[in-house]
Amino acid sequence: MEHRSDVPGPKGRFSTRCSLIAIRPYVTIVICILSSLIFPVSNFNAETPEVWEVVEIQPEIINVVPHDESAFTQGLEIHNGKLYESTGLYGHSSVRIVNMESGQIEAQYNLSDSFFGEGLTILNNTIIQLTWKENIALIYDIDSLEEVGNFSYEGEGWGICNSQTTGLWISDGTGQLKNSNSSSISFNKSIEVLLGGGPSQSWNELECIGSNGDILANKWFDDSIYLIHTSNGHVCQKVDFSSIRDQYETDSSGVLNGIAWDSETGNYWITGKNWSNYYEVKIEFVDLSPSCQVEPSGETPTDCMNCENNEGIGLIHFLVLSIMILVIYASISKRQTQKPSIVSEDE
Repeated sequence: MEHRSDVPGPKGRFSTRCSLIAIRPYVTIVICILSSLIFPVSNFNAETPEVWEVVEIQPEIINVVPHDESAFTQGLEIHNGKLYESTGLYGHSSVRIVNMESGQIEAQYNLSDSFFGEGLTILNNTIIQLTWKENIALIYDIDSLEEVGNFSYEGEGWGICNSQTTGLWISDGTGQLKNSNSSSISFNKSIEVLLGGGPSQSWNELECIGSNGDILANKWFDDSIYLIHTSNGHVCQKVDFSSIRDQYETDSSGVLNGIAWDSETGNYWITGKNWSNYYEVKIEFVDLSPSCQVEPSGETPTDCMNCENNEGIGLIHFLVLSIMILVIYASISKRQTQKPSIVSEDE
């Protein structure tokens, strides 16, 4: 049905509560004016979209380690004190084990020229590496990098991570993340990522962190990484790495593409396509709920001017309105007990 601003009710400018009152015209007018002031119609507008501000965080550099500038990095992971890295481009794709102190490559397996390597993760002491358009994930032995298996998936492969609580997640460059928490690795569930209250595209490299299923992700051609709550797809915080690029990287450095969480230290390792360094950083995320609201402190607020939906003020105004209505009713009742004035038959 077409939305019109002059339609009575919750979607229009007038409240239906006025039609329920039939005392006297001037009483109805008074009550309707009061109710429109106390309970604004905007509170009842179900079509108003939910919008929230994404908190921006600056990372603190802990360590800088040289990175192979020829590496077209697609994914990054940490396991047993080593960096595991996937690189892309047809004819140049590889999976590598890298020394975290020196940045030296300790082992490398080169993919066939027909594969474009993408994101990688670790599952059950094996490495899983996605491919871009080939619809195949390659599985390697975690120590020797020997290829030991594969599985197929639908759509493009961009990023992948493994959560201990929610299973495997993959991205395909769209606004959706696909999830598989079964042993058969079947990505039959998905969530839509909501940034600022609306959909957002180009989700790329993924890193599952913590025990609550949260994911860190970057967007294609974006120097920030974003914290995604997989319970609802909400993005409440992002980490800006543009200052690190400006300070340390060169004109030949590509986009940010590589996120690894070190569960031993709690720090994160970041790099990018053809970047000159890996960066170990400390990130202090804000204590937010998945709905992007600040977690309550447990103290009762003394001022509810900013409370959600102004519930505190609404209750007070309701009581005031109730008292005023009773006074008006009492006044009307008293006047009705009085003898009406004599009027002529002509009136």
